[in-house]
Amino acid sequence: MTKQTDNPSMHHITIQPGLSDRDRATLIGWTNRKGANFLRQWAGPTPHFPLTPEQVDDWSDLYTIFRQGRFVGIIQEIRREQDNVHIGHFVLDPALTGRGIGRAALLIFMDILFRDDAIRSITLNVFDYNLAARKLYERVGFVVLRTIESPEKKYTMIKHKPTP
Repeated sequence: MTKQTDNPSMHHITIQPGLSDRDRATLIGWTNRKGANFLRQWAGPTPHFPLTPEQVDDWSDLYTIFRQGRFVGIIQEIRREQDNVHIGHFVLDPALTGRGIGRAALLIFMDILFRDDAIRSITLNVFDYNLAARKLYERVGFVVLRTIESPEKKYTMIKHKPTP
């Protein structure tokens, strides 16, 4: 399930299943340097700050994002429900945000998921306060499916498989 593109607009992104111990340590370092709000922004309310290796090890179906061979982030396939995949735990190296790398990685990951003929849609949740993420998801074609008001306002967004 690895895909790489040589299109410069896609930033030479590769996505691979799994997360090495070294990359896990790098992820934890980014998160713990940025603080509790950063962790909550990309991982939701469940993991407790500071992020620990044990917390990361509890997450299944993680995918590692590389840019030109260098670890730059993760994304998770949280669950499959009939013809839908729900994704989450999407985070990039904070030093690289705002450069289109997240958009490129998300497009590639969606392409990987949509190659499965059984998958017709992808969903995700985004908190109301995470406006940058919501804008990113909208730019790649996600729309708000529903708003959840409690315990915190968040949106479930959906992207349907493009028709051939």
